[in-house]
Amino acid sequence: MLQIESGSDLEKLVNDAIPLGPIERADLLYNSQALENAHQGAASQGQSTAPDAEDNIDLHYVCFVKDEKNHLWEMDGRRKGPLDRGVLGQDEDVLSEKALDLGVRRFLKREEEVGGGELRFSLITLAPSLD
Repeated sequence: MLQIESGSDLEKLVNDAIPLGPIERADLLYNSQALENAHQGAASQGQSTAPDAEDNIDLHYVCFVKDEKNHLWEMDGRRKGPLDRGVLGQDEDVLSEKALDLGVRRFLKREEEVGGGELRFSLITLAPSLD
């Protein structure tokens, strides 16, 4: 927690979540006013307007995660659940060559084929600062 500001809402949220089980943690996050405020603050700084819930949009969230058993999971907002993309070595992370081949590169190739050669996406990473 070195990168979490002492006394911040995030520090309180993390400290409140640590002793909880998975279901209780999920409820805490789901009902967190601090996360809602942070989300609204970030959303209001954007340069575009959010689409209405009824709008038909082609963009969605995709995430690749390595679990504690070294499986690479693809979580795609268009699917009903996560997809197991294979097993990585203990020393491999989601940006290793094997993980890129099983995950991101495979996904991008599939999207390019379905989209007629057009790819549009944004990339976000959650990682410690390199400064």
